[in-house]
Amino acid sequence: MSLSRIGKFSEIFQKGFAFQTRVGISIGSFLRDDLALSPSYIKEKIATIFLDGKAVDSLETALLREGSTLALSSAMPGLAGATLRRDGPYATLRASITYRENAGNAAVEEGRITVKLFNLLIAELGPLFLEKGIILDSSELRDFFYRQGSGFRQGCERILLDGKAMDEEFSLLEPLSTENRDVVLRVLMESPLLNP
Repeated sequence: MSLSRIGKFSEIFQKGFAFQTRVGISIGSFLRDDLALSPSYIKEKIATIFLDGKAVDSLETALLREGSTLALSSAMPGLAGATLRRDGPYATLRASITYRENAGNAAVEEGRITVKLFNLLIAELGPLFLEKGIILDSSELRDFFYRQGSGFRQGCERILLDGKAMDEEFSLLEPLSTENRDVVLRVLMESPLLNP
């Protein structure tokens, strides 16, 4: 999926969206089991991970909890990128902002986390999250769609709001103007997704 085709959703991915998943599991389990990402993709492409504002080195000890915020990024340039990279040679320079799991085992249950995607992962993982369904505030989603140009739907096979297909006139957005609730957005792209 090219960045130009998925780029229209960049602001949503960078600001963050809610995602229904299991909580009480490690980040590693979330990436491998819930998103079905290959171990090689995780190792080679997801270079920087933040959990609740703290840099993560160990994917197996950092646990997702209800309401957690998970930020994922590919490698960033420069000293800052090298310092934030997980298990990088400069990781000791960020000891004060490194995530440390200090609680016991958590119960595994369905919950909701916030996910943020940055740089190359927008194009590579964005379509995967859109296909599975992301959760947004109805008024924010309405405003997002109203800001889009006429070519917005290009590359989108179907757009679903709470399981209902959105027509060309975006008529499903009208009720959202008076509502303030969570909406599940699913977007199916025209080209098949490659499994990262």
